Amino acid sequence: MRVLEGAKRRSFEPGAVAERSVGAIGVVVTDTGRGLGFVVDPGGYMITNRHVVEDADYIDMVSFPGLDPAPEFTQVEIVYIDPVRDLALLRIESEAPLPYLALATGKRAPASHYVAERDAVVLLSREVGPDEAAALEHDPGLLAHTGRVERLEVYNPTVGPGPYLGVSAQIEQGQSGGPVLDRYGRAVGVVTWTWKDQKGGFAIPISEAARMLAERPKLGTSGEQQQRAEDRVKAYLAALGAGSGGELRRLTSPSRAREVRGETVDVLLERSIEGTILQSFVTSIDELLAEAARGGNDPTPMFEGMVDYTSSDAFMRKLGVEGSMSKHAVVTFFYELGSAYMAARWYGNYDRHDALMLAVQRVHSLEAARSITVLSTIDELGGLRAVVERVEVRPGFYTPQAVATVDVGSGKKISVQMRLEWGDWYVVSVEGSGAPVRLQPAGVQSSPIGRQE
Repeated sequence: MRVLEGAKRRSFEPGAVAERSVGAIGVVVTDTGRGLGFVVDPGGYMITNRHVVEDADYIDMVSFPGLDPAPEFTQVEIVYIDPVRDLALLRIESEAPLPYLALATGKRAPASHYVAERDAVVLLSREVGPDEAAALEHDPGLLAHTGRVERLEVYNPTVGPGPYLGVSAQIEQGQSGGPVLDRYGRAVGVVTWTWKDQKGGFAIPISEAARMLAERPKLGTSGEQQQRAEDRVKAYLAALGAGSGGELRRLTSPSRAREVRGETVDVLLERSIEGTILQSFVTSIDELLAEAARGGNDPTPMFEGMVDYTSSDAFMRKLGVEGSMSKHAVVTFFYELGSAYMAARWYGNYDRHDALMLAVQRVHSLEAARSITVLSTIDELGGLRAVVERVEVRPGFYTPQAVATVDVGSGKKISVQMRLEWGDWYVVSVEGSGAPVRLQPAGVQSSPIGRQE
């Protein structure tokens, strides 16, 4: 695909910018929600947020309410997920070329190279909210919001690595993945998140999207697939050796994480809700936060003590999973649930109901499932050097697979199983031969405090 940079000389009024751009902006409908995306190539390549599509089992369709008649496309695939930023690349199967937006830059560069503070911008949203739109037969269209760039570098590590652009234009639920347009009609950012009950919001600089397009691995030939699979295995082994939970999560198969979500997360959520366990857990967090507020203390150490208790035999019996589920899975589940709830209450000023809904959403995310799936250490690798002996790429029924044989010394070998998903290789499992290999789940991260839209 080609990335075209828009002209820097022509200027438009906000209404003209919106009218000229609206045909390239689509509503992405999945089985879990809706967001926006924008076409960047006439061949149907579309940029959106990763969180718009990551947790979905499938993309139902992409519609373009700004066109007349408004087309709906059901043949849509995820072709790449950015491993670092909240970005994804989709491809829409269309017989005719699609309207598309130019990017303010086609290369990685500081935001100050193509946008400045106080620059006028235009954002688009749906005329009705996502719940109302879901009940309508046809989406009524898009609404333009005007504003300005307030800050070029905003950081919030709990949402993701920065920097972000801060904009004054109103950002609403369901706007994630849409473009921030400058006066020339170029995309300068990708709408990503906002603070609860505050006007304006934040966007990923478009240079990061350009970087994603440039870094997307080339897998068109068997040789390219083979080399990329070997590179991914080496990265996975390096992450194991360094104990990097974040890197291991990024390398873990999304389809395997979905399986774990069904086998573990759904079961634990159901068991927790059936009795009083979930309510008791969040009530204890509320009491902990109240005590921390009175004493001016950090609530984290006390919270970690609460989570440790979930691995006890007594708690496992009360939950009804003793002997049928690992303690690591239970601890990770309650850490993810509790940290999201605590962050929403402590930092975001959410009420109890909204904080709990956010926590349930978090624990049901693919990222949480990856935290349960991910592996932090292989005991046999301690102090030994792992060497990749060979990588074999095999055609699969649905998707190509790869198997890497890894020598870990002392006559022991492990087999790393991978699948080609989302435009890259991801690790499904690690299996040992000879002496059994013991695998342990990695640590987890706390939930974002900002609200993703």
